[in-house]
Amino acid sequence: MKIKTVVNNRKKETRTAITEAILDELERKKDFTKIKITDVIKIAGVSRMTFYRYYENLYDALCDYLDMIVNGYMIEGGELRDPSVFMKLEHIEFSLKYFDGYSRYFMILNSHGLYSILIDAVNEYMIKNILPRKKLHMYELYAYAGGLLNSFLKWEEDGKRESAHNVAQMIYRLFNNNEQ
Repeated sequence: MKIKTVVNNRKKETRTAITEAILDELERKKDFTKIKITDVIKIAGVSRMTFYRYYENLYDALCDYLDMIVNGYMIEGGELRDPSVFMKLEHIEFSLKYFDGYSRYFMILNSHGLYSILIDAVNEYMIKNILPRKKLHMYELYAYAGGLLNSFLKWEEDGKRESAHNVAQMIYRLFNNNEQ
């Protein structure tokens, strides 16, 4: 996943509209495999040619949207400048709050059995962006990334009864058991 610091807003709006249309269809309780590109482009207000300019299929659109989310996360969270922030308490809390802004996307994908899109992107992100710049083992990164994703999903599923700060503290203590 290549991080893009300059984004063409028109392209981003089109790509977002396509993803939102897919999410709308999924919310209608449709099975992902039953969603038709024809329905998506009608809802998104784009042509078939526009859809295929960006994507080969609906799965690609969902993955691309997650790439856009992660790009913003890295830029806003400071990981582009300093990858060491990613396991700090403040950054874990930032992560929960940032991804909460995209909770509809995460929760719909998770509830429709598309968790693999989420975990694959998280793992790819860690391997490409954090592993080369941190002195951690790949398995530590996978454990942290999966733990953060699963904790986020459960926090959302439970209606965010705990504060983001409290959840971040729990995750932080788990991965930094020497420090409080």
